[in-house]
Amino acid sequence: MPQPRRRVKRARSAGGVVFWRSPEGEYRILLLQHEAGKWMLPKGTIEPGETPEEVALREVAEEAGLRRLRIVADLGEERYSFYWKAEGTYYDKTVHYYLMEFLGGEEPTPQREEGFTGYRWVTFPEALDLIRYKETRQVIRRAQDVLLAGLARRPAEAPGQA
Repeated sequence: MPQPRRRVKRARSAGGVVFWRSPEGEYRILLLQHEAGKWMLPKGTIEPGETPEEVALREVAEEAGLRRLRIVADLGEERYSFYWKAEGTYYDKTVHYYLMEFLGGEEPTPQREEGFTGYRWVTFPEALDLIRYKETRQVIRRAQDVLLAGLARRPAEAPGQA
């Protein structure tokens, strides 16, 4: 007997690994905490007519409340699949990430409407410990490699400084 065909939707998103460098020279990246307890990077759906770069900047502004940013490197894509029970649909999702320098002068404000309840500026080892998805951990490792190789331009001094 043939198996019923499962419905699969493709989804494309973009997001950012936002960083700053402490006065001691240590890099910190921004993680958002979802009400379900998971830590994640800001990201969102690419709408028709938008570039991945525009979406990444928009989503960091919406989900984290940060607008003083500049893209310093392309981190490539992560791809994963999941089942959304509410829709009875399988998703094949691709997320394009960018490394973004935080230029300071503002505090993150997690977007409650999207279920974000908190944030933390963490070191790379802390981020790798908090993030549960292996694909996202790979993106974080790529961001670390870019920064340690000196491929990003001079980072900002510290959050909150103009």
